[in-house]
Amino acid sequence: MTTEHQDEAGSAKAEPTWNLRAVTWLSGTQFFMFGIAIGVMTVAWAEVIRSLDLSDGFFGTAHLLLPVVGLLTLLAAKRIYRYLDHRWIGIYGQLALIGLLVMLAVSDHFVGLLIAFILAGLGSALVDTATNSVFMEIQARGGREVMNMMYAINSGGTVISALGAGALISLGMNYRWVAVLFAVIMTPVLLASFVITYPPVNRDEPEGAPVGAEAEGDIGLIKLMRNPLFRVVFVMTVLGIAVESIVQVWSVIYVDQLLDAPIVYGGAAFALFSLTMMIGRMINAWLVAALGIRRSFLISAAGTALSGALLMAALDLWLSVFAFLLMGIAIAGVQPTCLSAAARVAPSRVNIVAAAMMVPAYAAFIATPTAYGWLSDATSLNTAMVLVVAAGVGVGVLALGRPIAEADRAAAPAESGDSTLTAQT
Repeated sequence: MTTEHQDEAGSAKAEPTWNLRAVTWLSGTQFFMFGIAIGVMTVAWAEVIRSLDLSDGFFGTAHLLLPVVGLLTLLAAKRIYRYLDHRWIGIYGQLALIGLLVMLAVSDHFVGLLIAFILAGLGSALVDTATNSVFMEIQARGGREVMNMMYAINSGGTVISALGAGALISLGMNYRWVAVLFAVIMTPVLLASFVITYPPVNRDEPEGAPVGAEAEGDIGLIKLMRNPLFRVVFVMTVLGIAVESIVQVWSVIYVDQLLDAPIVYGGAAFALFSLTMMIGRMINAWLVAALGIRRSFLISAAGTALSGALLMAALDLWLSVFAFLLMGIAIAGVQPTCLSAAARVAPSRVNIVAAAMMVPAYAAFIATPTAYGWLSDATSLNTAMVLVVAAGVGVGVLALGRPIAEADRAAAPAESGDSTLTAQT
């Protein structure tokens, strides 16, 4: 009886066989398709407004559903992971994103648009959580940093789909058929998600866990916030996403209204910003490997603050476009590097860490563009760019703190064999 029970317990604890390379490819492709969906969605909004005869005010208010639903989903991630694993969370997320595109294709009423926003928020949060959790697991198992490259792949999907959807619409294809086309393109990756075996959601604690390490068992956002490293990268993520959200919402308006340039220049500025973010993330992967986490953050901070200062000056159209390019390269590495560092706080609970780290991202997308708008009303479009300068300075100051220095020392698993950062409370 005892031996039989022990055998059953051992088999229950046995980790399912999974292939690191297969999971890496699938999760990277899922993240690429996530970028595809976001790019198509962003391009289609102008056509949706025109087709459904919506006011800008109604659309702007309805758009808040996306980050709000995403934020609520992330706050419920701990509960969701009690019932679902990486595979099924990713599958439901992909279904929601494909459903978003289908709703854009078939909807003739504003209610359909509201459903599309809800699906976009749900799908974004679920795919973000599932893929980032797997990326953290891949880093822990494979011993190499992959987060920056995966985020570069995501940015590449956004650039490709935005340019592709824009070109198809400009050639006369109805945006509804464009949405259907990209939904079909995303389907094979969804089907592959049913086949590939994933790593387990929560691994058992390692036997040789560092003395003094905080027990990870029942972990949540409040418990994570007790860790100094997590608090620092949490705030850094807020600052990085704040800059991204300002550019996403206000860059075209900045170029169009402040510099009195044709709107095509504003669109080009945003497209180039997205492209340089992709390049910046690939560069940052090398920076982290060659120079360390702290120096990567300091370079990002300096570039972000400088680009914000150039946009505050608003001296010239091309100098402003250059500032957006610099900003894309500079800010690109902040979020993925923060996620990589955060994974060390609780390496066997990466699903909860990933969800917790995405909370500030969605919160910043809600708050920062609004704050920029109010500050712009009180001052001017270029003066409000002081928020970007402040974000860059904030990242730099936080990078000089002790938690980042300790993360740098712990970021060499090949030398130490330990990828767990001791929690300090």
